Amino acid sequence: MRRHIIILASTLCIGFAFEACKHHPEIIDDNGGNGGGNGGTDTLIIENPDPCSPDTTYFVNTIQPLLNSMCAVPECHDAITAEDGVMLTDYAHIMQQVEPNDLNSSDLWDKGIMDENDPMPPAGSPQLTQDQINEIAQWINQGAQNNSCQEDCDPTSFSYSQNLAPIIDLFCDGCHGGNNPSGGFALGTHSQLVNMVENADFMNALHGTGGTPIMPPNTTGLPDCYKQQFQLWIDAGMPNN
Repeated sequence: MRRHIIILASTLCIGFAFEACKHHPEIIDDNGGNGGGNGGTDTLIIENPDPCSPDTTYFVNTIQPLLNSMCAVPECHDAITAEDGVMLTDYAHIMQQVEPNDLNSSDLWDKGIMDENDPMPPAGSPQLTQDQINEIAQWINQGAQNNSCQEDCDPTSFSYSQNLAPIIDLFCDGCHGGNNPSGGFALGTHSQLVNMVENADFMNALHGTGGTPIMPPNTTGLPDCYKQQFQLWIDAGMPNN
């Protein structure tokens, strides 16, 4: 019985950025329909059911972890401190500071990020990059939806520069950056990440095991795929790859 593996036409992905659209091979059995022996020809297509669009900013994927890392930190806008009565720990509280489709009427923007007298985050803390500021602006202008998508993530890929550093930038930099990183552990460079792995319960913190609170705080943890990437990187000797 012959099987032909045919890669899906690349035109199916043209409407999306390549990293946002991932199709697996379709398998066609021209003798028995996927081995069923019924004489027909079936096509099995497995693909990302909810790919991320490059033209959309997603709350769950980008905005929530970004605000959690940069703003909802101790002594600022976390649930305990709630500085100026503002909490930025979840969608409901964030939306108290946002007017959908109206950037300049949103306190998160006008009285926070772009406040000329008291911008957020404050001086001395890790700062938002221009790309991150643009993401927040786009999310508000797109209606500030509580939306999400399924990002393509290869759990077997563990490049520090391509996989791990972007995760740290989004989820960790607010606490583990700046002049006073949480726990005394900064994570801005490869050597700093190696230092944390060697001197702290890093993977326990990612899993919330061994009596260690789960990290990042105010979340249910990183996606399992990200955790596996970190573990494989550690198992490989923590290369600067």
